[in-house]
Amino acid sequence: MSPVLVSNAWGEIVHHADGILELRWLPIKMTDSAFKATLALFAWEAEKTRPSFLLIDATRFKHEFGPGVMQWRDDNIIPRYGAAGVMKFAFHVPDGFPDTIETGGTEKFEGPAIFPTAWFSSRQHALDWFKHT
Repeated sequence: MSPVLVSNAWGEIVHHADGILELRWLPIKMTDSAFKATLALFAWEAEKTRPSFLLIDATRFKHEFGPGVMQWRDDNIIPRYGAAGVMKFAFHVPDGFPDTIETGGTEKFEGPAIFPTAWFSSRQHALDWFKHT
């Protein structure tokens, strides 16, 4: 298991040796400001480590977004991932989540992203997807 690079009350960020930077959301309720702070921290670590792949483990994610939060993410975070050299972005989500690769979903270029994003109910499927660049 790779060591945690940095963490806050809502998540842990891990840099794996195989070029993956991972954000593991903790099962804690948060505000939109806490969500934004954690994504800003993840983007900062991506800028420093320049990973090929980003993985967000949202299997224990507890937040419901307020108005404008996803637009803020598109405007302020996604371009930073692209500038850091990210080639693929995967979400590991709980079983039953809609539109995962396992249920017929497809990878997409979301918002201003210059890299594809895909949603997976299996962590291993996400890791396998990274290998097929």
